[in-house]
Amino acid sequence: MKQGNLIRITNVVEADECINFLLKRPKMEMVGLGLIYGRPGLGKTTYASRIAFSRGYVYLRLEATTTPKSFAVELLTALYRRFNLGDYIPYGTTNNLFKLSLQILEDHEDTVIVVDEIDYAFKHDKLLGAIRDIVDETLSVVILVGMQNAKDRLAQINEYYFDRCNSFYEFQSVSKKDIKLIAREIMEVEATEKIIDDVHRYSKGNLRKAIKIMYMLEADQLSKPAVVTRVINLQDAR
Repeated sequence: MKQGNLIRITNVVEADECINFLLKRPKMEMVGLGLIYGRPGLGKTTYASRIAFSRGYVYLRLEATTTPKSFAVELLTALYRRFNLGDYIPYGTTNNLFKLSLQILEDHEDTVIVVDEIDYAFKHDKLLGAIRDIVDETLSVVILVGMQNAKDRLAQINEYYFDRCNSFYEFQSVSKKDIKLIAREIMEVEATEKIIDDVHRYSKGNLRKAIKIMYMLEADQLSKPAVVTRVINLQDAR
């Protein structure tokens, strides 16, 4: 199975439009804050990480243990690496590290920062505030990536913060057309219409499951319906 390509299925095209809208915004009138969200298994993290790598964006992934201090360290480290500012990363208080990051961003106006798993920040007012300050005090674009209820939770937690988001996109279930694009791009065996129909039906719009089914079909070098049924049973047994 071929890897590495970000195939332009519907979610990729629409998410790109979300980012492009912010890049083309009137920068002195609108902040560059956007939110991409959706159910698990639809390819949000794959999109976020690959688009960051291919376009030179800064990619940060929050974790359950992320604190305002660890976020400040990770952000500053990522900016030093992105702009080749040296091997020595300054250390200090959370506030000082964050101020250094803002200074760097002021010198690099077109920076795009992707913050994945933003849901983990909802329990940290200071962490959410730090991310908001990036778009308030610089011309950078910040794309938040979260789960399906991220938009509603953000609105409930901080209405003012929510109002500052100027672009949204909710990842949708992958269509049969999307499955066809993916299968014919990544599969090493022929992606027949029968395979595409079965993968679409059994994956039920879940991209992660669809790719697993394609991989197992390809590994077995078979395309019989019985094999697809066996794959689905294996998925359900996990």
